[in-house]
Amino acid sequence: MKKRKMLELSLLLFIIFAGSFLFPKTSQAASADVEISADKVDITVGDNIFVYVNVNSSSYFGDFEANLTYDDSILDYAGGSSVVKGSSGFLKISDMNVLDGDKSRKYTLKFEALKVGITDLQFSGAVMVYDINTGNGMSVSSNKLTLNVKAPATASTNAKLKTLKTSPVDITPAFAPDVHEYEANVSYDIEQLIITALPEDSKATVSISGDDALAEGDNKVVISVLAESGDVIEYTINVFKDLDPTNGTTDNEEITPIPTQSSFEVITVNGEKYAIYSGRYLILEPDSGVVIPDGYKQATLILSDTEITAFVPEDNEASDFLLIYAENEFGETDFYQYDRIERTLQRFNPKEAVIDTPTNSDSSQEDSLKQSEEKLKKAVLVIGILGTICGLLIFATIGLLLKLRNNKKGDLR
Repeated sequence: MKKRKMLELSLLLFIIFAGSFLFPKTSQAASADVEISADKVDITVGDNIFVYVNVNSSSYFGDFEANLTYDDSILDYAGGSSVVKGSSGFLKISDMNVLDGDKSRKYTLKFEALKVGITDLQFSGAVMVYDINTGNGMSVSSNKLTLNVKAPATASTNAKLKTLKTSPVDITPAFAPDVHEYEANVSYDIEQLIITALPEDSKATVSISGDDALAEGDNKVVISVLAESGDVIEYTINVFKDLDPTNGTTDNEEITPIPTQSSFEVITVNGEKYAIYSGRYLILEPDSGVVIPDGYKQATLILSDTEITAFVPEDNEASDFLLIYAENEFGETDFYQYDRIERTLQRFNPKEAVIDTPTNSDSSQEDSLKQSEEKLKKAVLVIGILGTICGLLIFATIGLLLKLRNNKKGDLR
């Protein structure tokens, strides 16, 4: 009787053991949700806003990387978590070499509302959350936060100019706050129209575009007045620059560059886009005869609120470094490398190029997952072989027990 129970128990153990291979549990990939939120919805100019990046995961995670973009003309980054670096509309969150895993984590960023407008805070490129145990990247979902900065209830709506003076020539007709369009004529040797514009309201801000680098023929200078309330009035000066009587420069004439500046910006003059940094560079789109540097692809980006054609690394579109194809003041065309963080521009040298490649790109993540799957398959195969051997041993044991029982029965007879 005892032997029969032992036989039944052995068969039961074998069925359980074999079932663990025939019906293995399906493992699910770890996932994380990264949410951008703010401490308040109603925002007015001058307010401080706290923005939170919340990371929540189904399993423990360690390292975290993401790039956050915003409109730096509306918001000014005032500081936050030590792992956040950058400014001017581009922040990099890099929380690496984390030893203790978490299932949730929060990063705090402080901004100041500069002016009336709407801006989106969103991630650029891949958001990387790494499993603390395997080091593999998780499947990540994220959102976009839209902030609407409004003027105070008591804000002035006055966007008029009090005075508008120009040099070396005067405008016609004579300035009047309610007249918004004027004419001016300058000599061929005048490069810049010097403008003095003061608003009626001291809280209004004035911006001027198109007043420098005047080209021969028609030019448009725009004086924009932004009221405290966000209302805008534009005053336009149509400037005609006389043609050079010499019809261009001679072969022996030296070309003098325009004054340089140390801060980078992109401006538009007569429909042409220029990068200004230690000189003036006409931004171009390369024709079919221009070879794009290896590892880069064409993209459309916005710099200084101006859309331009640029070239970004193929494996990291959110890189701190990108290329611009441009013509310098001497008529020479080349690729120039722009640094988003330091806002600098220099001629591109492929041998000395800096390419900001993420530590774990999407492709490396896929390779890691494939390697894990292959290791898992090998482990299943080994376990299957061991299971088969165990099964054979169980059958041999059962056969031996049956043989012993039959021998005892024969002895009893």
